[in-house]
Amino acid sequence: MRRQGFTLIELLVVIAIIAILAAILFPVFAQAREKGRQSTCASNQNQLGKAVLMYASDNENILPPNRVVLGPTGGLPDDQRRFWAGLIQPYVKNKEVVFCPSGKKPPFEIDLNNWFHRGWLSIGYNAHIAGWYWIGGGLPGGAETLMVPSLSWIKAPGQFVMLAETANGNAPPQGNCFGSSADNNAYGGCEGEPTFRMVIQGLARSPTVGYSPILARHMGGLNITLMDGHTKWFKLEAVLPRPPQNAGCTNPEELRDFNAANLRWLIWNNCVR
Repeated sequence: MRRQGFTLIELLVVIAIIAILAAILFPVFAQAREKGRQSTCASNQNQLGKAVLMYASDNENILPPNRVVLGPTGGLPDDQRRFWAGLIQPYVKNKEVVFCPSGKKPPFEIDLNNWFHRGWLSIGYNAHIAGWYWIGGGLPGGAETLMVPSLSWIKAPGQFVMLAETANGNAPPQGNCFGSSADNNAYGGCEGEPTFRMVIQGLARSPTVGYSPILARHMGGLNITLMDGHTKWFKLEAVLPRPPQNAGCTNPEELRDFNAANLRWLIWNNCVR
């Protein structure tokens, strides 16, 4: 008589084989999904990078300021403050490109002209490109606005950071995230979070962009868009500053440009050779 069904041992062998295959394939699938998110994030950054360059092209090669927080009589009210993403919005068809799919998303529709929404961006503009500006000059007390840099000032556009992935979330006063700006001297999470780390202690902190930490969301690394318009993935360790002990910089801010990837964050740096 023909035997019906499987024996217990046969069933256990099949289950064991399925479990082994699952253990092998699930990490592969997870890595493939993460690679897809990284590619989408890189595509978003490419679009933002092109928008920044189009803005510059339409403004005599002047780059957009990181943030505009001053007016002719001093500090602007919060509802009149602006940051770079709002300035380039006319060149961006879909404002969702300011997010990396692996990052946090706000529980509301983001407004790129709302100062309090700036912390939710998970792709940040280099914090050292033009901040604190009132476009027009003539500040109180005889001071003039700082210059917004020209593209012609970027000596090595293939190495100079325009955009990088950042830790994001609520901006002050609700939270302490500054996702719209990026700086390689801090990483891991927003200020005050357990994962937040500073590399070189004591470097200047801006009251409007904090320490602007970058974030490695993809397989231990992050996407960075360079000023020549191309986007590339870098390992976090290659991006963080690693200055030699004999660097001899007169300004400690210049130390952030010592990194294994040879990326530049500062327009003027007399320390790095």
